[in-house]
Amino acid sequence: MARITTNGVIILESAPIASHNTPDIYATGQYSPFSEAWVVTLTLTKPGAGAGAIYAEFSMRYTKAEIDSYTGTGTGDTAKIENAILQAVKATLLALNASITFTIV
Repeated sequence: MARITTNGVIILESAPIASHNTPDIYATGQYSPFSEAWVVTLTLTKPGAGAGAIYAEFSMRYTKAEIDSYTGTGTGDTAKIENAILQAVKATLLALNASITFTIV
């Protein structure tokens, strides 16, 4: 399963500050054709532990145009959509945590 890995403590909320040490980040996207928007749920887990060690879950909202601005890669339509969503999440996380490396794997 594709995910984003990190190399340090990341911050996702500012009040109160919620930080997590080197989590693996799984993104699940749900598209609404009515609002033309994606709601992406981020599941943060202990590195390498998968669903067995969930730290927290967060939601992010993206417009259809924001996701469409990324060129997804992979074999098949689903892989391409998943990759485009991960690219958008990675860009958002990098804007919040400029000193952290985020890697799509």
